[in-house]
Amino acid sequence: MHTGFVGGIVTAAIAGSLAATSASNAGLTEYFDIITLYAGEDGYGGGGTDVEYYGTSGDIGGWAIATTACNLGNIVAPWDGGTNNVPVIAQNLYRYKSGRFEQIGQSWLKHSFCAVSEPGCGSCQSTGCSTLGIGCADTYWADLNADADAPRSEINATTGEYAYPFNLAPSGPSSIRGRLQVDPDDINPSLNAGAQYFIEGQYVEPGESVFDMQLNNASSRAVRFTSTTNCSGLGDTVPELPAVMRWSSLDPNATVVEVFTEEIGQGGVGSTTGLLHAGHAATDNGNGTWHYEYLVHNQNSHRSAGVFTIPVPDCVTLSNVEYRGPRYHSGETVSNDPWSWTHEGGLLTFSTDAHTADNDGIAPAIRWATMANFRFDADAEPAAGDVEIGLWRSGPGASSIQVASVAPDCEQAECPEDLTGDGVVDVDDLLAGIAGFGTPDGDVNGDGIGDVDDLLALIAAFGSSC
Repeated sequence: MHTGFVGGIVTAAIAGSLAATSASNAGLTEYFDIITLYAGEDGYGGGGTDVEYYGTSGDIGGWAIATTACNLGNIVAPWDGGTNNVPVIAQNLYRYKSGRFEQIGQSWLKHSFCAVSEPGCGSCQSTGCSTLGIGCADTYWADLNADADAPRSEINATTGEYAYPFNLAPSGPSSIRGRLQVDPDDINPSLNAGAQYFIEGQYVEPGESVFDMQLNNASSRAVRFTSTTNCSGLGDTVPELPAVMRWSSLDPNATVVEVFTEEIGQGGVGSTTGLLHAGHAATDNGNGTWHYEYLVHNQNSHRSAGVFTIPVPDCVTLSNVEYRGPRYHSGETVSNDPWSWTHEGGLLTFSTDAHTADNDGIAPAIRWATMANFRFDADAEPAAGDVEIGLWRSGPGASSIQVASVAPDCEQAECPEDLTGDGVVDVDDLLAGIAGFGTPDGDVNGDGIGDVDDLLALIAAFGSSC
């Protein structure tokens, strides 16, 4: 289970407490639990920086970050190199700038090969290379993670299952192939005044979902870029805190929440849990309009997200509508095509192509360890409203999930003829106006009483949407 831990270095006592809490919630007595203990740190959590730059090709820079795993469980974790029973490691980069929290880089996956069972996250009971011992850590330096060779599209991150050998291999120039790819303009200090950056490491361990331990594998660390070729760490890695959860602490207008999905279980049997995050912020532009920012982050849901819907009455005028998705590279099959959007029937809907067997590895759904942004300006201020995340693949649970959020609302001010509040001016509203004649219930024009002028206004607006 996700613990929400937001402390600094994991001590043996904290590690034991975290693991015991997860195990207790799952009703287990034996389990393994792999988390990312450090991201981009040198000296096994000594606070140094192990984030390496490898060069630029075609205006894209290649990077890699070190990651250290920790087994919080009370049995050894499998680490069988050269098989599908070993973790894969994802590296991500995020930027917060001018109210926007965005993913600006992702890597292919490191297919790990050996665990050395280092001390550093508990009372390490060291084992051989093919397992990670109880309370033991294992570090992959940036130079090892730079050799990323596994495609994200072939991994079920909920259960950790994948076929090996992989069907795809990374392609492209050696300096950036499969690495954490970043546009230098996104990190150039002279172009990003006030921006804050966060690296993230995420392990996907096969079999963790059997123990309900698959929701706490992503951890993040603040970093700064002193140039387009140099990165240094700021403070410690925060274990079990995915970078997206930092947005609300950076921006007083922002809210980020966890969203749990029901997924097909290990080996196609039963069900288990996946994890998304949904965030929103609304900011007054000071000119009679508001800016709305939304994001959906997929930590490990195999079902992924393919639709995002915001309640926006048709009386709202929208501008600067934008979808921003992650950028796949190095021969990954997932498309970088933008999502389409429509605004009708009181809903602003962003979507990609519906899932089919043919586009399973192609369509740009919000897949695991990636994040998408949705934004627009509106001439209406925010009010409480539920957004809806449509899941892309089918599964044992609901096909969509509603999440409490905010959305522009102008129905009361802009559509007074809709007396019944159903979003359209029709016969029911005329009947309501007649029934309210001579009383405030029939008032449309704001003079406090229903009269002939109000009935005429209803007739003039007949058939319009609100």
